[in-house]
Amino acid sequence: MARENGKRKSHAGRNTAVAAVILAALLGGHYGLGIGRGGEGLLTQSGESARPETEQTAVTETAPPAEPTPEAEPEATDDGRLEIVVREDQILYEGEAVDLTALEEALLRDYAEGVTVTLTDDHAIMATYDEVAALLASLNIPTE
Repeated sequence: MARENGKRKSHAGRNTAVAAVILAALLGGHYGLGIGRGGEGLLTQSGESARPETEQTAVTETAPPAEPTPEAEPEATDDGRLEIVVREDQILYEGEAVDLTALEEALLRDYAEGVTVTLTDDHAIMATYDEVAALLASLNIPTE
């Protein structure tokens, strides 16, 4: 066995094979192939499964109960308050999603002297919040 031009023979193929055997030994124990589990493989000598029976349970998610929807238009609460929440680009009047025109109609119908209007910014988009604030100002409705 003579070397050509003094070059060493590459051991890349042998190194790859050794790495594959080590990897199989490490991962094989995880998958129950016998290595790394004290010789316990998928089947025992009698041919029965060596893995313990596992009980599977189904997980079901239940939806929160739906809130009843009022049949009539919302009016001022008993304590004389009206609530407007601007959540992102959505306007909620007394818990119901409305557009700007519907909000104006509802305020003209429900607002009276002595009724407190609460305007809440819930991660509102500035343009939407400013539209609602401008509407309240144009109707001369003070807010809390």
